[in-house]
Amino acid sequence: MGFSPFFRFVLLSLSISVLFTMKVQGQEVKDRDVAEEDSTKSAIRDKDFRQASVHTIAGIQYNPQFVEEKLRIPDQKLTFFGYYRFFGYGRNMREYYPGLEPFRRAFSVGDGYREPMLSLNVVGRPSSTATFGTELYMFTPYLGRYTEGNDFTTNLGINFYGNFRTDVGNFGIRAGGIHWYSLSTFTIGIFQVLDRFSIFDRTPWEGVNDVERYQSYYDSGVATPGDLRWDNQAFQGLILNGGRLPGDFAFDLFWGRTQPAAGLPEGALNPFEVPSNLSAGQVHNYTQMAGLARSLPSIVSGGKIEKTFDNKHRIAYNMLRNATVLDSTSRDQRVYQVHTMTLDVNVADVRVTGELGAGSFKTPTYAERWGEALMLRFYLPKKYTKVPMDIQVYQISKDFFNQSGEVFTNSNPDILDEIGLLPGAVGAGGQLVITNQLVHNRRGVNANANFEFNKFKLNLGWGISQELEALSTTLNYVHRINGLALSRIYNPFPEGATSPTVFGPYGQLTSFFRGVSEEVQTTDLDPATGQALQRKWFNTLDVQAKYKTMAGERDLYFFYLGSFTSAEERASPIPSMNDNSYLFVQYHELDVYYSLFPEFIVTGYLGVENALGGRFSNWDLESGRPRDQLGLGVGIGFDWSLAENCGLFVRYRWMEFEDRSFSLDRYRGTELTVELKTFF
Repeated sequence: MGFSPFFRFVLLSLSISVLFTMKVQGQEVKDRDVAEEDSTKSAIRDKDFRQASVHTIAGIQYNPQFVEEKLRIPDQKLTFFGYYRFFGYGRNMREYYPGLEPFRRAFSVGDGYREPMLSLNVVGRPSSTATFGTELYMFTPYLGRYTEGNDFTTNLGINFYGNFRTDVGNFGIRAGGIHWYSLSTFTIGIFQVLDRFSIFDRTPWEGVNDVERYQSYYDSGVATPGDLRWDNQAFQGLILNGGRLPGDFAFDLFWGRTQPAAGLPEGALNPFEVPSNLSAGQVHNYTQMAGLARSLPSIVSGGKIEKTFDNKHRIAYNMLRNATVLDSTSRDQRVYQVHTMTLDVNVADVRVTGELGAGSFKTPTYAERWGEALMLRFYLPKKYTKVPMDIQVYQISKDFFNQSGEVFTNSNPDILDEIGLLPGAVGAGGQLVITNQLVHNRRGVNANANFEFNKFKLNLGWGISQELEALSTTLNYVHRINGLALSRIYNPFPEGATSPTVFGPYGQLTSFFRGVSEEVQTTDLDPATGQALQRKWFNTLDVQAKYKTMAGERDLYFFYLGSFTSAEERASPIPSMNDNSYLFVQYHELDVYYSLFPEFIVTGYLGVENALGGRFSNWDLESGRPRDQLGLGVGIGFDWSLAENCGLFVRYRWMEFEDRSFSLDRYRGTELTVELKTFF
């Protein structure tokens, strides 16, 4: 196809998408301050254009900084922005799990995840009171053939946005495809992790300014994002909201479905084989997922009513209900619901946030049971504690269940028997987690403290919790060091998936989005019922240290992450490995970034992982010993800022893993990624 026909095809597709995906932003012009500062009508109109366009961009959770300059162009009726991302991927596994042949080597464009090569956003401004927009997804695997593997479509559905200002308040509407939405911790949300993970491996949604990236992480623990949507839960349906209402009230209403609520249970797979249906370059993809749950309704509905006091205190009532039809007659349903009150107040310079409520779960074969969900968090300033601290206390019942919130709710085996484990789930059972990640069927405390000594910054996180009931017969932990590389080999969402991707020589590993977890069977069970005998204790200690200096008048950054977690029979002040331990896992990661030349940064990574099973965990039949794992990851690379909005990023990783008790559990190999990304 020549350039001109292709160009005409793109324009036609854009026109069709715009017509069917209008995101109208009706906005009455009431900005008296602007009118007083500049009485020129054209200036007012241009400012309104920019404001309405920013609303549209915010609606798709895109960072407006990337397009701010474009929006300042006077009388611009149509704005294009987005990014191009070429991602080259290669692996060479010299030792590998059974079933990987002949795919131990792979070279491809893309790593199997559904991330666009070209994300093209269109914002139109036909008047000063309306805007519309759409987002297009394009991917080309460079197979040498015109049609195979090429995608050109709207990204994650068709959307509509509208915002309206009136005398009684501001109102908004979102409808159609995939929206990125958060409501509260216990209803709809994603657990936010800042300093607690290495940034050596770039995420697909990051920006391209490497200098700002590392400085921002050093200052606040946040790497500069380019695409903000992944901080929210994916939601498809209708969202209505209102704010600045009489009495300082606000509200949200929603009806649709979230990604977890539309899961694909009841699938069968062989853990000793690589999932089939490979995509270009022998890399798995997760498009065209199938399963009964996709064809039957699974509707999430609810909302919130919020009241603001003195412009600084907020309290809200939140509600969520999910109903999943289990048969074609729509008579049998699986229903869970959540009702909570959230608060955000300031008392004597102590900020207090929290959520208090309850939830229930029922099916035709599982009687409805209600369980509490209680959480309070206190942010203490320096004047009380000498260093900034925050303390979180919580208690969450085993009967509280919600797949769309920030809490892990896969610990109740009775509920799991009803729903199965969904594709992409982190895992099930008693999960070993980082500080502040909440799990149901637990009561606990989390605390964080920040220390600064000149250029050295130290962040400490500590947590302890106990099960409310003896439920967990399995434990689960994440392989942080080489988990991303493994998930690219054993993709969590292969084509046609109806269940999680379970793999490994012993069928103990589960692949999820950009990571891998492992399940451990406990052995202190009631011989008659197979039920757990002890309420387990869980401990967490997270250490994050950051240091910046100069070497040859160039910036040099050192970032260290240490994480220690354990599951034990008795309470312990810190994670440990002793006779009462079920499992102890520790991680050590060191990132080094040096500005070798202007706009050219050399990157380095060293990661060590160690997992030890206790006397109450399963032992290998041949060796007669529990887990004794050692994982190693070594990485080098560079970031090259080719322009203000364009960068080249190369990463090369050596990875090794061995369980010295389970002889088949070992792998060794290398991975190379090359990313060229530019925003426009």
